[in-house]
Amino acid sequence: MAVLSFVAALGVAAPEANAGAWVPAPGSGYLKLWVRYLPGFWFTAGDGQRYDYGSYHELSANAYVEVGLVDGLALWVHAPVVQAFGLEDTRARMMRWHTTPGDPTVGLRLRVAQAGRASFALDASLRGAVAPGQEVQPVYSSMGPDFRPVGALRIGNGSTDAALAFSMGYATERFFVAGSFGAMFRSNGFDPAGTFSVEGGGRLARGRVGLRGRVNAFLSLPVGSAPRHESPSGMGNGTRYWGLALEADVRVATRWDLGLSFEGGIGPLLRQTGGPVINLFAAATF
Repeated sequence: MAVLSFVAALGVAAPEANAGAWVPAPGSGYLKLWVRYLPGFWFTAGDGQRYDYGSYHELSANAYVEVGLVDGLALWVHAPVVQAFGLEDTRARMMRWHTTPGDPTVGLRLRVAQAGRASFALDASLRGAVAPGQEVQPVYSSMGPDFRPVGALRIGNGSTDAALAFSMGYATERFFVAGSFGAMFRSNGFDPAGTFSVEGGGRLARGRVGLRGRVNAFLSLPVGSAPRHESPSGMGNGTRYWGLALEADVRVATRWDLGLSFEGGIGPLLRQTGGPVINLFAAATF
């Protein structure tokens, strides 16, 4: 449970939250609820060129729960409960909003080995296509007078995605380090993707304050047959990014934490907006 309290709220800047290499005991687990806000300020197309495209905002409410089923096996669910996307039409100087439930993910985590304080696990997950996968609004450059189109907003991934990842971690009562690498296989001819993450953190002030950091990547491999999508949301086909997340939380009650995290890109972004991501969360172990 001490390990879970380290990582219960980290899973930021990734396709779904997860608890790394650790598997909770049967009947134990954790719950995380969070609100995510992204104000976008430029869009990077697939050719690497950046475009100013007016005002853009993403706001979502999310839930994640994980529970141990039997010794060494856990079930987890990540549900973007509701997502709102606001995009300015720079020709008319008018903001349009699009709201939808997000694409949920269900996964199983299997502990494959444990040696002292080190743990190793395999994650298998499936993400369904619930949100609309088609284009909902053109994206126009903010540079007049022609305001030429530079992409189109998508508010759903538009594919069913199966992922497999191997993770490893080491934890004490006060700090942990962990890493993972894996692959995502996508339907509808979408490009498969490689995933990578490394993270670490600990608790201070007699365990009342938690600090964590994470670097991760989602790297589409250009071998699929479907067209690649130019959307500021990063949803669709062909997205690539490297991200950094920094997070802090405070223990407010037994097993309950409240916290704040910031995310941003630290490497090349393709087919995605730039801009900081802010998360407010509550997390509990049980």
